[in-house]
Amino acid sequence: MEDLNDLERKITEKMLERLELSDIRAEDVSYTMPLFSSREKGEQNEKSLGLDSVDGLELVVLIYEAWGIKVPANDMPQLTTIGRIADYIRLKHK
Repeated sequence: MEDLNDLERKITEKMLERLELSDIRAEDVSYTMPLFSSREKGEQNEKSLGLDSVDGLELVVLIYEAWGIKVPANDMPQLTTIGRIADYIRLKHK
C-alpha cells in the first residue's frame, strides 16, 4: 500500500501539474480552499482556484491514475477541496 502521509501535498502537486496551473505554487494552495468557482447569484468566489467542470473530470482521471480509485459521478460533488479529496482517497484506498 502506498504511503498516504503528505497526501494533500501530493494531490496539490499532481493537480497543478495535470491542469497545467504553472502560475500557482503548491505552497500557496490551502487544503481547505474551494477548488471550483461559485457561480451562485453571479458571484465569483475570489478565494477559490477557479476550476471548472472539465477540470473536475481531469481530477477524477488523476485520482484513478495515481491511486487506482474510480470516482462514481455521485461522489464527484464531495471533491471540493484538496482536504476532501485526500479524505476520499484515504477512505477508498485499499
